[in-house]
Amino acid sequence: MRRINVSRLKIGMSLAKPIYANNGVILLRDNTKLTQNYIEKIRFLRLPYIYIADEISKGIVYEEIVSEETKLETRKTLSDSIAKMKKGHFNVNDEIASQVTAIITEVVSSPRVMISVQEMRNKDEYLHMHSINVCVLSVLIAKKKGYNDTQLKHLAMGAILHDIGKTKIEDIDATVYREDYSEKDIQIYKEHVRLGYETIKDIPNSSLLAANIALTHHENYDGSGFPLGKKNDSIHEFSRIVAIANEYDNLVYNRTKETRLRHYEIIELIVSRAYSWFDPEMIRVFRNSVSPYPIGSGVELSDGRHGIISGLNENLPTRPIIRIVDINDLSIVLDEVDLSKNLSIMISDEIDVDEFSKTTYE
Repeated sequence: MRRINVSRLKIGMSLAKPIYANNGVILLRDNTKLTQNYIEKIRFLRLPYIYIADEISKGIVYEEIVSEETKLETRKTLSDSIAKMKKGHFNVNDEIASQVTAIITEVVSSPRVMISVQEMRNKDEYLHMHSINVCVLSVLIAKKKGYNDTQLKHLAMGAILHDIGKTKIEDIDATVYREDYSEKDIQIYKEHVRLGYETIKDIPNSSLLAANIALTHHENYDGSGFPLGKKNDSIHEFSRIVAIANEYDNLVYNRTKETRLRHYEIIELIVSRAYSWFDPEMIRVFRNSVSPYPIGSGVELSDGRHGIISGLNENLPTRPIIRIVDINDLSIVLDEVDLSKNLSIMISDEIDVDEFSKTTYE
């Protein structure tokens, strides 16, 4: 499989991963051949990219740390639970905790030590999938830190509910922070941490540690965050982890086409904020937990060749395996290069290999 920008889809391409509608129902199954009608449906969903299967991507697969089935079930549980809470029914702890346990179990049992971005997400399902991704990455970091089962459960519950206060805000669209917020809007937006804290505390048998994560996940390591201006070790370690996972997922998925960063640029930006926004020790673990170059994405090498990421070297995240392709004819594989063994070659940029190709699929 390989990743392709939705703007470059062609009739006859074959899907490598299923595409889901906003309600979680499968819209198009894997192996579906794209027609013009299907392409229009995909673009209507506002997906930035999808995964296709073709000759140059044959055999490239990536098993995610948490299965698609678990993510979908968790999304449904979150949606149902939030709807119940809006109606005043707060007895949802067991339902959410069950899904949190499923996520922890899969992350802890997975042999993988690094996440490679694979998810296709549209804007309409942002909040639920954002919460799930923040939970998954937080648990992976905590796993590497050696947390025990009890610590993992408190952390994961706080991570998956960290933005629940946004569902209580009605005056603005607080789903994501916007650059065009007025000063008044910013103050309203910031209320989501307090509202989240109070909401979680109202859930019977809920975790106070989880509530604290909702309250303090926007505190900065240097004391410049909100709402309390805490700094360094006065911020609970759980919140220091969730702060990084939250920022990472926001930068990956909550950007317009004009402001979207390349994935390796996102990693570099977050790492550069060690000591200011983020705990440097947690940044060290994060850096070794997320692949800068997602499986299936296109790259240009320092020697001028082009290819797609076909595999990861999980102990050397910046040195993946590259399948070299003929950029003019994407049916031709030229070579495969393991950058962990060819240290003179570097990745110079992320590219969309389809931009240069005249390959047809009909």
